[in-house]
Amino acid sequence: MFERPPRQSEFLSWSYVVIWSGVVFVTIPFVRDWVKYVRGQWGGEAFTYAVTAIVILVLVAAVGLLLKLRRKSVASYAWLFGVAGLIVYLTFDLKAGSPEEAVHFVQYGVLSVLLFRAFTHRVRDYSIYFAAAITGTIVGMIDETIQWLTPGRYFGLRDIWLNFTAVALVQTALAAGVRPEIVSGWPDGTSLRRSCRLGAVAVAYLGFCFLNTPDRIAWYTAQLPGLDFIKYNSSIMTEYGYLHGDATTGLFRSRLDAGELRRLARDRAEEGGRILERYRNREQYLEFLGIYTPVTDPFLHEARVHLFRRDTYLDRARRAEEDGERREKLAVAYWENRILENYFGELLHASSYKWPAALEAEIKANVRTGQIYESRVSHRLITVYSWWQVFWFFLGAVVGLLFLGAYFGKREPG
Repeated sequence: MFERPPRQSEFLSWSYVVIWSGVVFVTIPFVRDWVKYVRGQWGGEAFTYAVTAIVILVLVAAVGLLLKLRRKSVASYAWLFGVAGLIVYLTFDLKAGSPEEAVHFVQYGVLSVLLFRAFTHRVRDYSIYFAAAITGTIVGMIDETIQWLTPGRYFGLRDIWLNFTAVALVQTALAAGVRPEIVSGWPDGTSLRRSCRLGAVAVAYLGFCFLNTPDRIAWYTAQLPGLDFIKYNSSIMTEYGYLHGDATTGLFRSRLDAGELRRLARDRAEEGGRILERYRNREQYLEFLGIYTPVTDPFLHEARVHLFRRDTYLDRARRAEEDGERREKLAVAYWENRILENYFGELLHASSYKWPAALEAEIKANVRTGQIYESRVSHRLITVYSWWQVFWFFLGAVVGLLFLGAYFGKREPG
């Protein structure tokens, strides 16, 4: 498979890539149900052990291939064992949080091999590994975009990184471990131009992901009919915001600046209070979030999430058996209430969510108010740089890669 040019047509090789990618995309709406079933039958660790077993089997097959080809290079075997070991390590690293995410290594590992095989029809120099890795990453970003558009699924930059890692590690194993004889030589101008163009596409797509914020979504869904459903999507690609608060009020992130938060709390107190009362029951929380999203109403969305976190931790504190755990939960509830009082005050007072003075004093007496608290609400908001800075960065990178590709094209004879 790796030692001679493909016997099948180039069209068929790329058809395998398209079919495998299509299988990954088509299964997106059903993955959660499948994960839930596997967890219920065998537990989440089943994903960890299944992926590990697949990696070991592939490693055995790769070593068998090298032995069959009578490869005696110790470095080749070391690279294969090293890449396999790293994938297994990453698989077990995911075990504590989301073990099912390890399936990305299988999905995009297979895609990586198929892409290598498809590119060998035209590319036989070392740039093939870069071309396959970047193309696989683009497929991974398309995957995450489809998840963003699918109800109940979520977009994740972390998953894009996992997809890239899977594709890149397999290409590393091929380049440094298997070392196919059909690939040799440094890239010429045509290959470099191709690599630059693929890189430009990948960077442009990643830039879209970083710039597809709630404000942009609200704008283009208003311009293009049929896209209203995106506004009520619980998944957001990327958001930028502000870091507010201090050691006395608690730190938190918001899509709105401090002045806007306080103005809206004042101007929308009565209206917002009525809406919050309408969805007061815990069972209605998800329904509320589905209507008042970061796109349709970021102010009420954030207020309700802070309230939910405050009340949830207060309830957990009351049910805690150990004193240390009870104080820890009470601290979260106390600081979330401090944030609400300082930035959503009028809205809070216009509803029945405001704590009685006696309750607040009781909780304050049981927590250490000298600690610096940072809320987890909207913790994914990017606050260290603005979307304008991101825009110019990605634009510069895309233009630079295109110019570089054009330069390499001019240097190519004929």
